[in-house]
Amino acid sequence: MTPDASTLRRRALTGVCVVVTSAVLPRATIGREADALYDGDRATWQGLADAVAANVRRDVGADGFHTGSARFDGEWALVSNQTAALGFAQVIHRHPSLRARYLPPLRMAVDHMLRPRTWAFGREAWGVDPLEHLDRDDGHAYLGYASLALGALRSIDPNTPHAALHDRLVDALARRLERTPGGALETYPGEAYPCDIASVVGAIGQHAALTGRDRGALLTRMAAVYRRRWRDPASGYLVQTVAPREGAPTSPPRASGTALAAYFLSFADAGLARELGAPLGRVGHAHFLGFGGVREYPPGVSGGGDIDSGPVLFGVSVSATGFALSTARQLGDRARYQALYRTAALFGVPHGRGGAWHFLTGGTLGDALLFAMLTARTP
Repeated sequence: MTPDASTLRRRALTGVCVVVTSAVLPRATIGREADALYDGDRATWQGLADAVAANVRRDVGADGFHTGSARFDGEWALVSNQTAALGFAQVIHRHPSLRARYLPPLRMAVDHMLRPRTWAFGREAWGVDPLEHLDRDDGHAYLGYASLALGALRSIDPNTPHAALHDRLVDALARRLERTPGGALETYPGEAYPCDIASVVGAIGQHAALTGRDRGALLTRMAAVYRRRWRDPASGYLVQTVAPREGAPTSPPRASGTALAAYFLSFADAGLARELGAPLGRVGHAHFLGFGGVREYPPGVSGGGDIDSGPVLFGVSVSATGFALSTARQLGDRARYQALYRTAALFGVPHGRGGAWHFLTGGTLGDALLFAMLTARTP
């Protein structure tokens, strides 16, 4: 039986409604708190901070992660405490009235990070304890992560008992970087990553701002290395790995390392950080129905996912998408921040309990990373 004109019109109207609803409803209902997060709304940031504070009190160490690699488990424990500390400091800088609430978990995160068991993965790789042999010129670029967390604590609590360690650690990293011809300070023997080196550069710049120490020549030299050697001229992305010491690129440019490096470098060189963040929104930005993402590889380059990028779905990197939230804030790009956050909320599944809200699929590390990226300080 052939449908009459009225039936056809109803079917057409129904189809239009389905299309419009599927295009509008998800972005209207998922990630509605994006504007409040971008604007630094106190209650919204407090919900994030309370969730991470609860995780810090639970004290999840390397044995709480199950990547299948003791090295990665150790790295994740380090980064969980580091980004928690950075996030707490960012919240306190934005809302000084919350200092009494978040200084205790900030101190606790740093204390957890400094325990000898945290550095088991480094001792295994280098054969020495990284904090007990600061007089040596080995790499240990991952110590930049710890230095940034110590600087975050010191920016809130200048009289912290860890100030002397912070000075020694940054002095050691600066000396090692100065003695490395191409700027490629090793993370592990034979392995150098521009993202990890960015944590070192960021920590040196952060320490200089806190103490008045003149590190201008070293920071200028490293900015030139990033711009001239490690940034892909076609895409603007950073290469993921470089040859130790000499610094020649040894892998394709990728977004996950670029986005996290931009966040770390913002503590030392806001201009360079913005230069690295901009291509993620120009070359790498992917969007669909109001949801945003970042492509792990630039046009013309292909590859899969790994521990750094997380899953890569249709070319979009989970890690790069989350890390790029910080670059959207640094660039003042509200629309991109909103789109990226919708995706983070869609896959992270934020869940509130008792005023705090966790990202259910990200666990302790996901909570801490998104906390730091979502609250990144703006120039």
